[in-house]
Amino acid sequence: MKALFIMSIVVPVSLLTTLRLTGILQGPITISETITLRTIEWIFERPNEYVVIGDALHGSYHTSGLSAALDIKLVDYANNSQFLDDNDFLRMIMVINSTSTNTNDFIESVYVVFHKDSQPSLVDWLETTFKFENLTLASVSSGRTGVEDYKAAYVRLTGANHPNKIYISALVEWSFLTLKTKTHEMEVAFELTYYNGTVYKKLIQPFQLEILGR
Repeated sequence: MKALFIMSIVVPVSLLTTLRLTGILQGPITISETITLRTIEWIFERPNEYVVIGDALHGSYHTSGLSAALDIKLVDYANNSQFLDDNDFLRMIMVINSTSTNTNDFIESVYVVFHKDSQPSLVDWLETTFKFENLTLASVSSGRTGVEDYKAAYVRLTGANHPNKIYISALVEWSFLTLKTKTHEMEVAFELTYYNGTVYKKLIQPFQLEILGR
């Protein structure tokens, strides 16, 4: 009986990354490290009138060669009615600005997602307000909370030609499908995936937004 020998070939991660960068290897990238920053919280009481807010939540990250600013700007709260067919809503601007100073580094993708609200609500991206540099819009979805009809609200962008600098600004409306006595809690996450010259890493900035019922 002839013995069958099987040789295992171990391909280094760095080689796999090189094959992907040159376009030879297709498919999803391998994330070597995920960095999750401290959750930034914001609490606001539901008003009885239209209110200009003007608050800003600043997330930031700085490491060797990479700088990232991940912000939510709270614009205003529109108070329309206590009836469910004419809902209050909060308008926010999502802003991400990232730069890498190392020659071989680049930003792979950007992803912003709104997780399930504690109460029924809608999250709508106003696509006509989108502004971005060195990025390509891959997909966008407005969402609705609820048990059976839940639909995630997110926007995903990919880097155009391996950029070392990117920017995005996007306006979103968070509409409340409840009476003013209800409190809403929403989790938002900014995800920035980048290549540091050797491996891919993912940076996550979580936010928690709480709208207090009266």
